Amino acid sequence: MTAQSDCCVKVSLRIRPQMANEKIEGCHICTSVTPGEPQVLLGKDKAFTYDCVFDLDAKQHEVYGACVQKLVEGCFEGYNATVFAYGQTGSGKTYTMGTGFDVSVADEEKGIIPRAVRHLFQGIQKRRTEAQAAGGHPPEFKVSAQFLELYNEEILDLFEGARDRKSNIKIHEDSSGGIYTTGVTSRLVTSENELLDCLKLGALSRTTASTQMNAQSSRSHAIFTIHLCQMRVCQLQVNGEVNGEEDGVSEGSISQPAYETLTETESRRFQH
Repeated sequence: MTAQSDCCVKVSLRIRPQMANEKIEGCHICTSVTPGEPQVLLGKDKAFTYDCVFDLDAKQHEVYGACVQKLVEGCFEGYNATVFAYGQTGSGKTYTMGTGFDVSVADEEKGIIPRAVRHLFQGIQKRRTEAQAAGGHPPEFKVSAQFLELYNEEILDLFEGARDRKSNIKIHEDSSGGIYTTGVTSRLVTSENELLDCLKLGALSRTTASTQMNAQSSRSHAIFTIHLCQMRVCQLQVNGEVNGEEDGVSEGSISQPAYETLTETESRRFQH
């Protein structure tokens, strides 16, 4: 059996507080979290265990630190990362992911995607500064974003203004089993604010409708994708004879600069 720390998929549960109408109707909280364990009790006899469990009073930064922070750091080393939010309407997906832009949000209330965007650009600046301080060539970064919506079995580009136009987006599978899309608008960004503007533009274009649980419920699946391309210097050790007998130099090791390019995908958001 694979150890838990080696698993590439982890599942977390977040329990949202009661809404105002639920309190008015006298609804009772039927969940309880086992102290010190990632386990939730439903009623009195049904227990479910996850990788992480966040109770009613959990803060946004706690969710991000436990579930997403290491994923963003891994992107700088060439690893892809996906965050998948799943739950019924009104369960708090939009709040947790941070894609609701109806009103201004305080920093402590910001969700996963805005925090990941800030983390990403802080990480870019940190790596550039460290390389310059060490006297090396700073890495180069290119960041782009895509925002898709799956609604009524049709793929829509949320960066495209004309929603009545037939979509030409196609989903393909490459020879190694990877999934990719064609015909999608990709926006190149250079700052945290530009990337958040892209997120806001797409979020405000999503299909919404009123339900009994949520007056502005998102009625579709949405996928926000950030592509990070990084080109950095790596040192290669080349062994061989250098000017052997003529200069009296024996075999040695020469450090030659070379470049490696890492392409990563991070911060995807699905909603159901």
